[in-house]
Amino acid sequence: MARREFRDSFGALARQLPTAVGLAVAVAGSTLLAASLGALAEPLGLATGFAAGVGREIAAKWVAFAALLGIVFYWERRGLASLGVARMGWRDVAGAILAFVLGAFSFVVTTPLVESLGLESTVTGIETLAALPLGLVVALSLTAAVTEEVFYRGYPIERLTELTGTVWVGAGLTFLLFSLLHVPFWGLGGAIQIGVDALLLTLLYVWRRNLGACILAHALNDVYAFVVIPRFLMQYVG
Repeated sequence: MARREFRDSFGALARQLPTAVGLAVAVAGSTLLAASLGALAEPLGLATGFAAGVGREIAAKWVAFAALLGIVFYWERRGLASLGVARMGWRDVAGAILAFVLGAFSFVVTTPLVESLGLESTVTGIETLAALPLGLVVALSLTAAVTEEVFYRGYPIERLTELTGTVWVGAGLTFLLFSLLHVPFWGLGGAIQIGVDALLLTLLYVWRRNLGACILAHALNDVYAFVVIPRFLMQYVG
């Protein structure tokens, strides 16, 4: 009896192993890979500037993305629908546009609030990114929109919902982690602002359960913040 229970327990753990590895790759894979590449850049004689670091981050995200898809397709034996990929309808598009508009408005409201607390807002980070070549900024924006929505919305929310029986555990944990991961570059104030936008994206996913809607909203937000606003304003500055 004990041996059978052990086999059953071991079998249950073995069945969850692909998901456990997938979750680790999703939430930490690209961050650890980008950090590793950054640490090896100087010893290997590679470029070490900020632009080079952004390039490594883009590469790390796509490598982790490919690894996660490999886990989904070949280890879990599942398809894109298990990531929340579904046909886009007008409600999904409307939800994405609404999340983008509310997110853009939230930055207008929260910027003076965080600055009044003595915290650094997203303005400094946006100005830093705006100094990069346009193609690199666009690549970063679109890369983040696709990969981060899979890493922090589609995959973990769907898998944790299956494991816990409720969508809110995965939604809450990934929202918190996504916000905290932005602290190193954006600072605490900037991470709080981004957290508001992350909350909107999380609620959008819980509402629609359509990853495409979140990718569209994320892409609109990043391209607007990092490409449109800085370059539009720079025409009238100086």
